[in-house]
Amino acid sequence: MFCILVFSFQITSAQFAINGELRTKTMLLDGYKQLLSGSQNPYGLIVQRSRLLFDYKKDNMTFGFSVQDIRNWGQDATSTSNNNIGVFEAWAKYNFNENFAIKFGRQQIKYDDERLLSISNWSDQGIVHDLAVFQYDNKAKTLKADLGLAMNNNAGSALFLSDYTVKNYKYLSYLWLNKPFVNNKLDVSLVSILDVNQKPTDANTLNSRFTIGPNINYNIGKLKIGGVFYYQGGKLADGKTVKANFYSAKLNYKITKGIELAVAYDHYSGTDFKDTTIAKTESTTFDKLYGTGHTFLGYMDYFTGNSSDITKGAGVNDLYIRAIFDFKEKHNIEATYHLYNLDKAYVLVSSKASYLIDKNLGSEIDFIYTYKYNKVMNLSLGYCTMLPNESMEYLSKINKGESKFAQFAYLMITLKPNFFTSKD
Repeated sequence: MFCILVFSFQITSAQFAINGELRTKTMLLDGYKQLLSGSQNPYGLIVQRSRLLFDYKKDNMTFGFSVQDIRNWGQDATSTSNNNIGVFEAWAKYNFNENFAIKFGRQQIKYDDERLLSISNWSDQGIVHDLAVFQYDNKAKTLKADLGLAMNNNAGSALFLSDYTVKNYKYLSYLWLNKPFVNNKLDVSLVSILDVNQKPTDANTLNSRFTIGPNINYNIGKLKIGGVFYYQGGKLADGKTVKANFYSAKLNYKITKGIELAVAYDHYSGTDFKDTTIAKTESTTFDKLYGTGHTFLGYMDYFTGNSSDITKGAGVNDLYIRAIFDFKEKHNIEATYHLYNLDKAYVLVSSKASYLIDKNLGSEIDFIYTYKYNKVMNLSLGYCTMLPNESMEYLSKINKGESKFAQFAYLMITLKPNFFTSKD
Protein backbone atom coordinates (compact mmCIF):
# COMPACT_ATOMS: atom_id res chain seq x y z
CA MET A 1 0.00 0.00 0.00
CA PHE A 2 2.81 2.39 0.93
CA CYS A 3 4.58 1.75 -2.40
CA ILE A 4 1.34 2.46 -4.30
CA LEU A 5 0.96 5.75 -2.40
CA VAL A 6 4.51 6.84 -3.21
CA PHE A 7 4.05 5.86 -6.87
CA SER A 8 0.83 7.87 -7.10
CA PHE A 9 2.67 10.97 -5.87
CA GLN A 10 5.28 10.51 -8.60
CA ILE A 11 2.87 10.13 -11.52
CA THR A 12 0.93 13.24 -10.55
CA SER A 13 4.12 15.34 -10.72
CA ALA A 14 3.84 16.29 -7.06
CA GLN A 15 6.76 16.74 -4.69
CA PHE A 16 6.84 14.22 -1.88
CA ALA A 17 9.54 13.71 0.75
CA ILE A 18 10.04 11.42 3.72
CA ASN A 19 12.60 12.52 6.29
CA GLY A 20 13.60 11.27 9.70
CA GLU A 21 15.33 12.39 12.85
CA LEU A 22 17.03 10.29 15.49
CA ARG A 23 18.59 12.21 18.36
CA THR A 24 20.23 10.85 21.49
CA LYS A 25 21.25 13.10 24.37
CA THR A 26 23.62 11.50 26.90
CA MET A 27 23.83 13.67 30.01
CA LEU A 28 25.66 13.86 33.31
CA LEU A 29 23.31 15.69 35.69
CA ASP A 30 25.41 16.98 38.57
CA GLY A 31 23.79 20.26 39.49
CA TYR A 32 21.85 20.78 36.25
CA LYS A 33 18.80 23.05 36.81
CA GLN A 34 19.32 23.00 40.58
CA LEU A 35 22.22 22.92 43.03
CA LEU A 36 22.78 19.64 44.86
CA SER A 37 23.22 19.31 48.60
CA GLY A 38 25.36 16.73 50.41
CA SER A 39 22.54 14.17 50.49
CA GLN A 40 21.93 14.25 46.74
CA ASN A 41 23.99 12.46 44.12
CA PRO A 42 24.56 13.01 40.38
CA TYR A 43 23.36 10.55 37.78
CA GLY A 44 23.56 9.80 34.07
CA LEU A 45 20.66 9.86 31.66
CA ILE A 46 20.14 9.08 27.96
CA VAL A 47 17.10 10.58 26.21
CA GLN A 48 16.13 9.62 22.67
CA ARG A 49 13.92 11.57 20.28
CA SER A 50 12.68 9.89 17.12
CA ARG A 51 10.71 11.67 14.42
CA LEU A 52 9.32 10.69 11.03
CA LEU A 53 8.33 13.59 8.78
CA PHE A 54 6.22 13.61 5.62
CA ASP A 55 6.03 16.59 3.27
CA TYR A 56 3.83 16.81 0.19
CA LYS A 57 3.49 19.69 -2.28
CA LYS A 58 1.35 20.04 -5.38
CA ASP A 59 0.37 23.26 -7.12
CA ASN A 60 -0.57 25.78 -4.40
CA MET A 61 -0.97 23.24 -1.60
CA THR A 62 1.62 22.01 0.88
CA PHE A 63 1.07 19.42 3.61
CA GLY A 64 3.25 18.55 6.58
CA PHE A 65 2.83 15.60 8.92
CA SER A 66 5.15 14.12 11.53
CA VAL A 67 5.09 11.63 14.38
CA GLN A 68 7.35 11.67 17.40
CA ASP A 69 8.51 9.34 20.17
CA ILE A 70 10.34 10.57 23.29
CA ARG A 71 11.87 8.11 25.75
CA ASN A 72 14.54 7.69 28.36
CA TRP A 73 16.68 4.66 27.71
CA GLY A 74 15.43 2.00 30.10
CA GLN A 75 12.05 3.54 30.91
CA ASP A 76 10.32 0.49 29.42
CA ALA A 77 11.14 -3.17 29.92
CA THR A 78 12.52 -5.01 26.92
CA SER A 79 9.22 -6.85 26.42
CA THR A 80 6.86 -3.92 27.05
CA SER A 81 3.96 -3.09 24.76
CA ASN A 82 3.83 0.58 25.72
CA ASN A 83 3.27 2.92 22.77
CA ASN A 84 4.63 6.45 23.17
CA ILE A 85 4.34 7.52 19.53
CA GLY A 86 2.07 10.48 18.85
CA VAL A 87 1.29 13.08 16.21
CA PHE A 88 3.76 15.95 16.47
CA GLU A 89 2.76 18.15 13.52
CA ALA A 90 -0.15 18.00 11.08
CA TRP A 91 -0.74 21.08 8.96
CA ALA A 92 -1.71 22.32 5.51
CA LYS A 93 -0.70 25.45 3.66
CA TYR A 94 -2.48 27.09 0.74
CA ASN A 95 -0.91 29.86 -1.35
CA PHE A 96 -3.59 32.18 -2.71
CA ASN A 97 -0.94 33.89 -4.85
CA GLU A 98 2.77 34.72 -4.61
CA ASN A 99 2.16 37.08 -1.67
CA PHE A 100 -0.64 35.60 0.44
CA ALA A 101 -0.94 32.19 2.12
CA ILE A 102 -2.65 30.48 5.03
CA LYS A 103 -1.11 27.70 7.11
CA PHE A 104 -3.35 25.91 9.58
CA GLY A 105 -3.18 22.90 11.89
CA ARG A 106 -0.74 21.64 14.50
CA GLN A 107 2.57 23.31 13.76
CA GLN A 108 5.81 24.73 15.10
CA ILE A 109 6.33 28.50 14.92
CA LYS A 110 9.40 30.63 15.51
CA TYR A 111 10.29 34.28 14.99
CA ASP A 112 13.46 36.35 15.26
CA ASP A 113 15.73 35.01 18.04
CA GLU A 114 12.92 32.77 19.38
CA ARG A 115 12.77 34.73 22.62
CA LEU A 116 8.93 34.70 22.73
CA LEU A 117 7.82 32.17 20.10
CA SER A 118 10.10 29.19 19.59
CA ILE A 119 10.28 25.59 18.42
CA SER A 120 12.38 24.91 21.56
CA ASN A 121 14.61 22.37 19.84
CA TRP A 122 16.78 21.63 22.89
CA SER A 123 13.80 20.30 24.83
CA ASP A 124 13.02 16.75 23.82
CA GLN A 125 9.33 17.28 23.13
CA GLY A 126 9.61 20.69 21.41
CA ILE A 127 6.77 23.24 21.26
CA VAL A 128 3.81 23.02 18.87
CA HIS A 129 0.64 25.09 18.54
CA ASP A 130 -2.83 24.39 17.12
CA LEU A 131 -3.48 27.53 15.11
CA ALA A 132 -4.01 29.24 11.78
CA VAL A 133 -1.38 31.61 10.42
CA PHE A 134 -2.17 34.13 7.67
CA GLN A 135 1.08 34.95 5.88
CA TYR A 136 2.06 37.90 3.70
CA ASP A 137 5.41 37.99 1.91
CA ASN A 138 6.04 40.81 -0.55
CA LYS A 139 9.49 40.05 -1.91
CA ALA A 140 9.53 43.19 -4.07
CA LYS A 141 9.07 45.41 -1.00
CA THR A 142 10.92 42.97 1.33
CA LEU A 143 7.99 43.10 3.75
CA LYS A 144 6.77 40.09 5.71
CA ALA A 145 3.77 39.80 8.00
CA ASP A 146 2.25 36.88 9.89
CA LEU A 147 -1.07 36.90 11.75
CA GLY A 148 -1.64 33.88 14.00
CA LEU A 149 -4.94 32.89 15.63
CA ALA A 150 -5.75 30.01 18.00
CA MET A 151 -8.77 28.83 20.02
CA ASN A 152 -8.32 25.95 22.48
CA ASN A 153 -10.71 23.60 24.29
CA ASN A 154 -10.59 20.30 26.14
CA ALA A 155 -10.82 17.07 24.21
CA GLY A 156 -14.37 15.89 23.60
CA SER A 157 -17.50 17.48 22.24
CA ALA A 158 -19.11 19.37 25.10
CA LEU A 159 -22.27 21.21 24.06
CA PHE A 160 -21.88 24.00 26.58
CA LEU A 161 -19.09 26.10 28.11
CA SER A 162 -16.94 24.07 30.48
CA ASP A 163 -13.75 24.44 32.48
CA TYR A 164 -10.60 24.43 30.32
CA THR A 165 -8.27 22.20 32.33
CA VAL A 166 -5.26 22.03 29.98
CA LYS A 167 -2.22 24.00 31.17
CA ASN A 168 -2.25 26.22 28.12
CA TYR A 169 -3.67 29.46 26.80
CA LYS A 170 -7.37 29.52 25.88
CA TYR A 171 -6.96 31.96 22.98
CA LEU A 172 -3.88 33.30 21.22
CA SER A 173 -3.35 35.93 18.56
CA TYR A 174 -0.15 37.51 17.33
CA LEU A 175 1.06 39.83 14.62
CA TRP A 176 4.67 39.75 13.39
CA LEU A 177 6.09 42.29 10.97
CA ASN A 178 9.57 42.27 9.45
CA LYS A 179 11.36 44.56 7.02
CA PRO A 180 15.03 45.25 6.21
CA PHE A 181 16.36 48.76 5.53
CA VAL A 182 19.61 50.42 4.45
CA ASN A 183 20.50 47.82 1.81
CA ASN A 184 19.61 44.98 4.20
CA LYS A 185 22.06 46.20 6.83
CA LEU A 186 19.25 47.12 9.22
CA ASP A 187 16.67 44.47 10.07
CA VAL A 188 13.58 45.50 12.07
CA SER A 189 10.88 43.21 13.44
CA LEU A 190 7.83 44.10 15.51
CA VAL A 191 5.76 41.52 17.37
CA SER A 192 2.50 41.88 19.26
CA ILE A 193 1.14 38.87 21.15
CA LEU A 194 -2.18 38.56 22.98
CA ASP A 195 -2.68 35.41 25.03
CA VAL A 196 -5.97 34.88 26.84
CA ASN A 197 -6.06 32.52 29.81
CA GLN A 198 -9.00 31.14 31.73
CA LYS A 199 -9.03 31.77 35.46
CA PRO A 200 -8.41 28.38 37.12
CA THR A 201 -11.67 26.45 37.71
CA ASP A 202 -13.77 29.42 36.49
CA ALA A 203 -14.86 28.95 32.88
CA ASN A 204 -16.68 32.30 32.86
CA THR A 205 -13.61 34.41 33.60
CA LEU A 206 -10.95 35.09 30.98
CA ASN A 207 -7.91 37.29 31.55
CA SER A 208 -5.85 38.79 28.74
CA ARG A 209 -2.15 39.56 28.65
CA PHE A 210 -0.32 41.38 25.85
CA THR A 211 3.36 41.53 24.94
CA ILE A 212 4.67 43.97 22.36
CA GLY A 213 7.99 45.28 21.16
CA PRO A 214 10.70 45.53 18.48
CA ASN A 215 13.73 43.41 17.64
CA ILE A 216 16.38 45.47 15.83
CA ASN A 217 19.69 44.32 14.31
CA TYR A 218 22.24 46.40 12.42
CA ASN A 219 25.36 45.16 10.60
CA ILE A 220 28.33 47.49 10.14
CA GLY A 221 31.06 45.48 8.44
CA LYS A 222 32.56 43.23 11.09
CA LEU A 223 30.34 44.68 13.81
CA LYS A 224 26.78 43.57 14.57
CA ILE A 225 24.57 45.51 16.96
CA GLY A 226 21.31 44.11 18.28
CA GLY A 227 18.62 45.45 20.59
CA VAL A 228 15.31 44.06 21.83
CA PHE A 229 12.60 45.56 24.03
CA TYR A 230 9.28 44.02 25.07
CA TYR A 231 6.57 45.43 27.32
CA GLN A 232 4.08 43.10 28.97
CA GLY A 233 0.74 44.24 30.34
CA GLY A 234 -2.80 43.14 31.07
CA LYS A 235 -3.73 40.38 33.51
CA LEU A 236 -2.39 36.95 34.39
CA ALA A 237 -4.63 33.88 34.55
CA ASP A 238 -5.18 34.35 38.31
CA GLY A 239 -6.28 37.97 37.79
CA LYS A 240 -3.07 39.72 38.86
CA THR A 241 -2.29 42.93 37.00
CA VAL A 242 1.01 42.61 35.14
CA LYS A 243 3.38 45.45 34.21
CA ALA A 244 6.66 43.89 33.15
CA ASN A 245 9.45 44.42 30.64
CA PHE A 246 12.39 42.76 28.98
CA TYR A 247 15.31 44.36 27.17
CA SER A 248 18.51 43.10 25.65
CA ALA A 249 21.58 44.64 24.02
CA LYS A 250 24.23 42.70 22.13
CA LEU A 251 27.47 43.45 20.27
CA ASN A 252 29.18 40.96 17.98
CA TYR A 253 32.58 41.64 16.47
CA LYS A 254 34.28 39.41 13.91
CA ILE A 255 37.97 39.64 14.75
CA THR A 256 39.06 37.56 11.79
CA LYS A 257 37.72 34.76 9.66
CA GLY A 258 36.43 32.09 12.00
CA ILE A 259 36.78 34.08 15.25
CA GLU A 260 33.99 36.20 16.72
CA LEU A 261 33.43 37.86 20.10
CA ALA A 262 30.09 38.84 21.61
CA VAL A 263 29.10 40.90 24.64
CA ALA A 264 25.45 41.02 25.72
CA TYR A 265 23.14 42.05 28.55
CA ASP A 266 19.68 40.57 29.12
CA HIS A 267 17.21 42.02 31.62
CA TYR A 268 14.07 40.18 32.75
CA SER A 269 12.10 42.40 35.11
CA GLY A 270 11.00 40.93 38.44
CA THR A 271 8.57 41.64 41.24
CA ASP A 272 9.69 43.40 44.42
CA PHE A 273 8.23 41.28 47.21
CA LYS A 274 9.07 43.82 49.92
CA ASP A 275 5.34 44.49 50.16
CA THR A 276 3.70 41.07 49.90
CA THR A 277 0.23 42.64 50.02
CA ILE A 278 0.78 44.51 46.75
CA ALA A 279 2.49 41.45 45.26
CA LYS A 280 -0.77 39.52 45.67
CA THR A 281 -2.52 41.75 43.14
CA GLU A 282 0.32 43.11 40.97
CA SER A 283 3.21 41.49 39.15
CA THR A 284 6.17 43.06 37.39
CA THR A 285 7.74 39.68 36.55
CA PHE A 286 8.35 39.24 32.83
CA ASP A 287 7.28 35.96 31.24
CA LYS A 288 9.00 34.76 28.06
CA LEU A 289 5.72 33.14 26.97
CA TYR A 290 6.39 30.33 24.48
CA GLY A 291 10.03 31.08 23.77
CA THR A 292 13.12 28.95 24.04
CA GLY A 293 14.18 27.88 27.51
CA HIS A 294 17.78 26.95 26.77
CA THR A 295 19.33 29.34 24.24
CA PHE A 296 19.48 32.22 26.73
CA LEU A 297 20.41 32.57 30.42
CA GLY A 298 23.02 29.83 30.35
CA TYR A 299 22.94 26.20 29.29
CA MET A 300 22.58 24.84 32.83
CA ASP A 301 18.98 26.11 32.71
CA TYR A 302 18.71 27.56 36.21
CA PHE A 303 16.76 30.48 34.81
CA THR A 304 13.87 30.31 32.37
CA GLY A 305 12.78 33.93 32.19
CA ASN A 306 9.46 33.06 33.85
CA SER A 307 8.00 33.53 37.33
CA SER A 308 8.32 29.80 38.04
CA ASP A 309 12.13 29.65 37.83
CA ILE A 310 14.61 29.61 40.70
CA THR A 311 14.36 33.39 41.24
CA LYS A 312 10.78 32.91 42.51
CA GLY A 313 9.60 35.79 40.34
CA ALA A 314 12.24 38.33 41.45
CA GLY A 315 13.64 38.55 37.89
CA VAL A 316 17.16 38.11 36.60
CA ASN A 317 19.89 40.02 34.76
CA ASP A 318 22.53 38.26 32.68
CA LEU A 319 25.75 39.92 31.54
CA TYR A 320 27.75 37.56 29.35
CA ILE A 321 30.82 37.40 27.14
CA ARG A 322 31.10 34.80 24.39
CA ALA A 323 33.86 33.69 22.04
CA ILE A 324 32.98 31.71 18.91
CA PHE A 325 35.48 29.79 16.81
CA ASP A 326 34.56 28.31 13.40
CA PHE A 327 36.89 25.92 11.60
CA LYS A 328 36.24 24.98 7.96
CA GLU A 329 32.45 25.06 8.46
CA LYS A 330 32.52 21.69 10.24
CA HIS A 331 33.91 22.48 13.66
CA ASN A 332 32.52 25.13 16.01
CA ILE A 333 33.60 25.98 19.55
CA GLU A 334 31.64 28.34 21.77
CA ALA A 335 32.87 29.53 25.17
CA THR A 336 30.65 31.76 27.36
CA TYR A 337 30.98 33.42 30.75
CA HIS A 338 27.74 34.52 32.46
CA LEU A 339 27.35 36.82 35.46
CA TYR A 340 23.88 36.67 37.07
CA ASN A 341 22.08 39.13 39.32
CA LEU A 342 18.56 39.33 40.68
CA ASP A 343 16.48 42.21 39.38
CA LYS A 344 14.82 42.69 42.78
CA ALA A 345 16.43 41.94 46.15
CA TYR A 346 13.32 40.84 48.03
CA VAL A 347 12.26 37.27 47.25
CA LEU A 348 9.10 35.52 48.35
CA VAL A 349 9.48 33.09 51.27
CA SER A 350 5.78 32.36 51.80
CA SER A 351 2.48 33.98 50.90
CA LYS A 352 2.92 36.27 53.93
CA ALA A 353 6.65 36.93 54.09
CA SER A 354 9.64 37.93 51.96
CA TYR A 355 13.37 38.00 52.57
CA LEU A 356 16.09 40.45 51.54
CA ILE A 357 19.08 38.77 49.88
CA ASP A 358 22.16 39.86 47.97
CA LYS A 359 21.39 40.36 44.28
CA ASN A 360 24.61 38.71 43.16
CA LEU A 361 23.77 35.10 42.28
CA GLY A 362 27.07 33.87 40.87
CA SER A 363 28.49 32.98 37.49
CA GLU A 364 28.39 30.21 34.91
CA ILE A 365 30.91 28.95 32.36
CA ASP A 366 29.74 27.07 29.25
CA PHE A 367 31.83 25.24 26.64
CA ILE A 368 30.10 23.82 23.56
CA TYR A 369 31.75 21.94 20.69
CA THR A 370 29.77 21.16 17.51
CA TYR A 371 30.90 18.92 14.67
CA LYS A 372 28.96 18.74 11.41
CA TYR A 373 30.07 15.41 10.02
CA ASN A 374 27.90 15.64 6.90
CA LYS A 375 24.39 16.67 5.82
CA VAL A 376 22.87 13.83 7.83
CA MET A 377 24.85 13.70 11.05
CA ASN A 378 26.11 16.23 13.54
CA LEU A 379 27.49 15.98 17.06
CA SER A 380 27.40 18.40 19.98
CA LEU A 381 29.51 18.10 23.12
CA GLY A 382 28.99 20.40 26.08
CA TYR A 383 30.45 21.05 29.51
CA CYS A 384 29.07 23.69 31.88
CA THR A 385 29.70 24.66 35.47
CA MET A 386 27.89 26.97 37.90
CA LEU A 387 29.82 28.98 40.50
CA PRO A 388 27.05 30.00 42.94
CA ASN A 389 27.02 32.70 45.57
CA GLU A 390 25.20 32.53 48.91
CA SER A 391 22.00 33.93 47.39
CA MET A 392 21.91 31.13 44.82
CA GLU A 393 22.22 28.58 47.62
CA TYR A 394 19.41 30.28 49.52
CA LEU A 395 17.10 30.12 46.51
CA SER A 396 17.98 26.44 46.18
CA LYS A 397 17.15 25.89 49.89
CA ILE A 398 20.73 24.89 50.70
CA ASN A 399 22.75 26.25 53.63
CA LYS A 400 25.63 28.60 52.91
CA GLY A 401 28.67 26.75 51.58
CA GLU A 402 26.96 23.34 51.58
CA SER A 403 26.16 23.03 47.89
CA LYS A 404 28.18 20.55 45.85
CA PHE A 405 30.31 21.53 42.90
CA ALA A 406 27.77 22.05 40.08
CA GLN A 407 28.49 20.73 36.61
CA PHE A 408 26.62 19.51 33.56
CA ALA A 409 27.97 17.57 30.59
CA TYR A 410 26.28 16.14 27.54
CA LEU A 411 26.90 14.43 24.24
CA MET A 412 24.16 14.91 21.65
CA ILE A 413 24.17 13.02 18.34
CA THR A 414 21.60 13.97 15.71
CA LEU A 415 20.86 12.07 12.51
CA LYS A 416 18.50 13.57 9.92
CA PRO A 417 18.29 11.20 6.94
CA ASN A 418 16.21 11.74 3.80
CA PHE A 419 14.52 8.42 3.04
CA PHE A 420 12.73 9.45 -0.12
CA THR A 421 12.25 12.51 -2.35
CA SER A 422 10.17 12.37 -5.50
CA LYS A 423 11.18 14.16 -8.69
CA ASP A 424 9.21 17.18 -9.87
